[in-house]
Amino acid sequence: MSAIIESNRFIEAVKALHEKIPPKLPIKEQYFAQTKVPETPQNIEFLKEVLKHLDPDPTDHGTRTNWRDQIWAIADLGWTCGYEIALEYSKRGDLFNKNDFDGVWGSFQPKKGITFRSLFHFAAQAGYKGLRNFPDISTPAIQAKLKMGNGLVTISADKIAAEPVNWLVENCFPLGMIGVIGGDPGMGKSQIAIKLAALATSGLGSPLPNGVSPTGSVIILANEDDAARTIRPRLEAAGAILNKVHIVQGVAKEDEEIEPFQLDYDVASLRSRAEQLGDVRLIIIDPPNAYISGKSNTHKDSDVRKLLSPLQSLAIDTGALILLVVHLNKRSDANAQQKFNGSTAWIAVCRVAYIVAEDEDEGIRYMVPVKNNIGDDRMGFTYEIQEKILNSENGEIKTSSIKWLGKTDRRADEILSKKRNQTTVIEHAREFIQEELFKGPKYANEVIENAKNLGFSKSTINRAKKALDIESTKEGKNWKWVLKDSSYKPSPF
Repeated sequence: MSAIIESNRFIEAVKALHEKIPPKLPIKEQYFAQTKVPETPQNIEFLKEVLKHLDPDPTDHGTRTNWRDQIWAIADLGWTCGYEIALEYSKRGDLFNKNDFDGVWGSFQPKKGITFRSLFHFAAQAGYKGLRNFPDISTPAIQAKLKMGNGLVTISADKIAAEPVNWLVENCFPLGMIGVIGGDPGMGKSQIAIKLAALATSGLGSPLPNGVSPTGSVIILANEDDAARTIRPRLEAAGAILNKVHIVQGVAKEDEEIEPFQLDYDVASLRSRAEQLGDVRLIIIDPPNAYISGKSNTHKDSDVRKLLSPLQSLAIDTGALILLVVHLNKRSDANAQQKFNGSTAWIAVCRVAYIVAEDEDEGIRYMVPVKNNIGDDRMGFTYEIQEKILNSENGEIKTSSIKWLGKTDRRADEILSKKRNQTTVIEHAREFIQEELFKGPKYANEVIENAKNLGFSKSTINRAKKALDIESTKEGKNWKWVLKDSSYKPSPF
């Protein structure tokens, strides 16, 4: 009998020990996580402090999604003590179950949308107002300044945690950085942005065969398209998860009036909304020129860099791809990089830039890289725009969507050089003036200065102006131009 008792005690002891052993993450996933946040005593105490603001029980006991995501966020740190910290936190809940906990901990997969940064989103929702990142990695420059006083601030490379590049589209569109797509009207650049929004919300629809993306939310600023008649139908046709897409209507000020969003002043509001959502994968700005006040000149390098600097920080901090959708200029002698409208800083600051164009001989449309500093700078894609019919409560709605056809290694300059463009310099200048004045009057000296930055002479602009129905009125010492021809309309794509 004593032998049986001893045997039972041994079995119970083994079970107790087994429960204390945390399940291991696969080595590859551990390495991915451990490159992020150092497992220091300071960071461990900071994590425990943040968790004090969270409740492992759901507000509605029918779902425990938030608790699961919180456990995954802790697992993403890759710390050796992470399991014990997550376990102790979970035990505070009335619904704690050890088997449930082990199942959630063991099911964590990196690069699937939940990262350690999600903890700060949940904590902020619960009222936490402290530091939004771990002390060892959040503000190294500020910490260095506190130690060094005034003067040049540096940080040694070994104090910077190396991180891999995460991708919305592998080797093509990176997360946590700025990218740009440029193209002429009608080529489908806005449609491609919508297709990427669908990819970011559903994980499906990549231009790569079997390509899957980490999913999350999308924020869209699209000044030139109607949300109800254009953006919503295109999102639905592309396969987007609609409640994960957030279309910017404006910025609410203290007087409760909603004012137009401006990149010069309102990036802080964009950051705040992204932090509230907590899982933003893509921010589309289509086109950025529509969100810039008259005080910034998009043809001036210094002004463009000032506009893009806070967007760079926003991309890094949120891990989202910020995608700029821009027009091309009318220069027929320019290479692919010079074809993007405005200052060259639009291309210089972005990590990747793609151009959309058609080979008119073949009738094939291409999206090909003009610049890709971190991925495959020879990988592009062919595509077509297909008509789609949606059934809604208001009847049938006709819209369209991008269909990816395959990969290509053709170069942007090669495709552009094949375009059979017989228009003259004057005709290019006429189109430029129409685009400048389409949304309303502008001062003549502003139009002429922008034209000079694109390679047009003042005399060419004046000759092109005479061929258009333009009214000139004098305000003080300056002349203002008004386009009288109301028939000019930009392309719907």
